[in-house]
Order: sequence, then C-alpha cells, then structure tokens
Amino acid sequence: MHSYDAGGRTRVTAFLAGGSILLVWLFHAGLGAVDFEPQWWLSVPSFAGVFSGLYWAFDRWVWRFGPMRRLGIVPIPDLNGAWEGQVESSYDGGIYPVSVAIGQRWLKMVITLETESSQSHSIAASLRNDGTCPQLSYLYVNEPRATAVGSMNIHGGTAVVELKNGDLEDHYYTGRGRMTYGAIKLARIR
Repeated sequence: MHSYDAGGRTRVTAFLAGGSILLVWLFHAGLGAVDFEPQWWLSVPSFAGVFSGLYWAFDRWVWRFGPMRRLGIVPIPDLNGAWEGQVESSYDGGIYPVSVAIGQRWLKMVITLETESSQSHSIAASLRNDGTCPQLSYLYVNEPRATAVGSMNIHGGTAVVELKNGDLEDHYYTGRGRMTYGAIKLARIR
C-alpha cells in the first residue's frame, strides 16, 4: 500500500489528541480515586502510547464507521472492496471486462485492476471530496500477462473516477509508448 492524499487529516489528528489526553486523565483520576499506586513498571499509560493506539485503530477500522461521517470528522468515502465493470479503450474501440480491488485504510490505499491480458496497480493516489462527487485520481503501472498480444508493453497511466450513486466512473489515459485513453465504469460487488 502507498499513502494517498485526502483532506481532513489535521482535524482527525486533533480529535485523537484530545481523546488521548482525556483518556489518560480519566485513567489517572480513576487510579487516584481508588487510592491505587501502581508499581514503577506499570505506570499510567502515556499520552504518546494512548495516541498511538487510537491512531492505529482509527487508521484500520474506526474511520469507516458511519458516525465518523455524520459528525463531519471523516470527509472521505470508504472505497475498500471488490469492484467489477468495464473499460472502453481507444486502442481498438473494444469494451473489456475488468475486476478491481481497492485496499483502503485511513492513511494508505492500493488499487489493482485486472483484465484478461494485463494487471495494473496504483503507485500514487489522491481522494478528494469537495461536497459534490468524491473523486479518486491515481497513477498506475500496467504489466501485460504472458498471453497478451505482442504490441502490449509495460506502461504507466492515470485514472480519474468519480463516485456517483455508489458506482465509480470516468476516464483513464496512458503515457508514453501506449498513448491510449478510455472510459471506466465500476460497480462494487463487496
């Protein structure tokens, strides 16, 4: 997985820092209330330890929960999962079935697209949500399978897809050596 750019991370860091301070204070106050003095090797958890644990949990699971979005803490959509659809290529005008796997956490993601003749994986991404349609833009490297036609070479490209009514759709284009473009349409299957 690689990191990706997404807004709202400063707000989340401040939220988790405040929560960490509160938890450490509550734990310390609770120990004081019951007049318990832990041994030197079992002291009150530090702010850094609590913050690290909360940030780890937030990165993997917590950011996906609906309340995080309703409270305005998380502005980005959860695209994690399996998608299927098609790409239409300017290379030959053909329409080809594709399978896409998006692995997404709060801080990292990877997008893998597979066709009968090739596989591509993202190397950088940006997820933007300006209030209309969330937009995922990513750079990818495409590697042909051994059974692909001889004219197909390893190449890079860019894809831009918008989340509309639960589906991802828009366009892609390839770089030097391939110089093709096309449309992408994907629906989540799980």
